Amino acid sequence: MAPLGLGLLLCACSEQPQETVALAPEKGSSTTAPQTAVVPPPPPQAQAEAETASVEKGVFFKPELKDFALHNESDEDGDGDGVNETHVRRYINKAGDTAFSMTTNDKIWAWSLNTKADDDSDVRKNYVIRNSNCDSVFDERYSLNAEFHVPPCLQDGVKK
Repeated sequence: MAPLGLGLLLCACSEQPQETVALAPEKGSSTTAPQTAVVPPPPPQAQAEAETASVEKGVFFKPELKDFALHNESDEDGDGDGVNETHVRRYINKAGDTAFSMTTNDKIWAWSLNTKADDDSDVRKNYVIRNSNCDSVFDERYSLNAEFHVPPCLQDGVKK
């Protein structure tokens, strides 16, 4: 499994080429050729919103697994280094909804839910939640197509 990201979050956050625009000469200037300037970047608030659009901060709870059964288990690469350090348990219910948990160093750090009857666009029904700092609170929620990894607090002690 490639980095556990289910999408291309990094592409969305990469720098975009900036356009140049022609400015009119100032009054009283002897310059007749247009000058060029770089279009200013968006305001900091707009940049912050764009960077956090694929992850929500808050307190989130693991999916209710009452009608789910364990479907399979495997060890996967949760941090993109080629080592399968993350144990993944996949669950399924009769409706075809799926859920999974991710565990590294005996600590569950992510849960996911994907409801089959939905188009995956509602992040309240189809999501990945992650405990970003090993405090047992799932404090980040991602859409199913967002990229996420083992939190840094678990990467140091990963058995390789």
